[in-house]
Amino acid sequence: MNDHQSDLPEVSIGLPVYNGELFLKKALDSLLNQTYSNFELIISDNNSTDSTQKICQEYAKNDKRICYIHQEKNIGAFSNFSFVLTKAKAKYFMWAAVDDYWDDNFLQKNLDILQMDPNIVCSISKINTYDFTDEELVKYDIKTVNYPKFLKNFVKTRRKKLITSSFPISGSYTQKIRLFLKNPGASSRFYGLYRTNQIKECYIKKQFIGVEFAISLNLLKHGNFYEVDEVLFHRFSSGWSTYGIINMAKTVHGNIIGILFPYSLFNSWCLKNIGLKNVLRNLDIFTRINVGGFLFFGIDLILKTRNKLCLKF
Repeated sequence: MNDHQSDLPEVSIGLPVYNGELFLKKALDSLLNQTYSNFELIISDNNSTDSTQKICQEYAKNDKRICYIHQEKNIGAFSNFSFVLTKAKAKYFMWAAVDDYWDDNFLQKNLDILQMDPNIVCSISKINTYDFTDEELVKYDIKTVNYPKFLKNFVKTRRKKLITSSFPISGSYTQKIRLFLKNPGASSRFYGLYRTNQIKECYIKKQFIGVEFAISLNLLKHGNFYEVDEVLFHRFSSGWSTYGIINMAKTVHGNIIGILFPYSLFNSWCLKNIGLKNVLRNLDIFTRINVGGFLFFGIDLILKTRNKLCLKF
């Protein structure tokens, strides 16, 4: 069963975008060229100021599967991700980031998994990364932390390891919590394929650092995570997650406690939603996550101070 055998699409793909002209055509081509074609592509343009609108309108003219929506004002990245999910009409759903791209059979292979096994709540393939040179990052004005030379290779290796972490997770809920928290990665699993009703039920409307982790913990109550044993998904390794934890926490939390302790709201959510017993069972991991967040705050602060001093002199 492929292609258009009913009026309703089988899959909704939500693509929130803001000023994505650098990546947009490659992302759209890789989605529209999927071997499985019975989907709708919901693009929410967050009032872009570059050529994003023009590119989207050109593609929408040539492909009826595209639903292009231009926001009259910028509603923020988190709200834009929420918006495309609310518009999804199909049985299955996935988010697409504008700076990623997919092999032609990504959708078909992950859809096969969900259709074969009702206990799978999220399916994603193995992942690899691509990046720009330092010169290209400057040329295209892509905001990322400028690490000193002695740290760059370490940070790049660690970043790639986090982004490509998408292993399968199964077992009891208690076991799944620990397996997930030990290595939540860089939220790459967030871009897997879901059943729309499940992801809508498990989605969290409040924004905080670690909200993608919380959504995954919600989903694991309903079933397991699967990984297709092939690289079919390619992520840009200098995206939002490399913007610096201070900038991220300012944007998301907007208060001094949230900036100093970026995972504080995630901790509160876990206490309320997975329970004190599960938090205590994984206290070593929560300690590592929070200490890591505080350390990255310190590193980020040092680098910001260093960059300001360099600009002065």
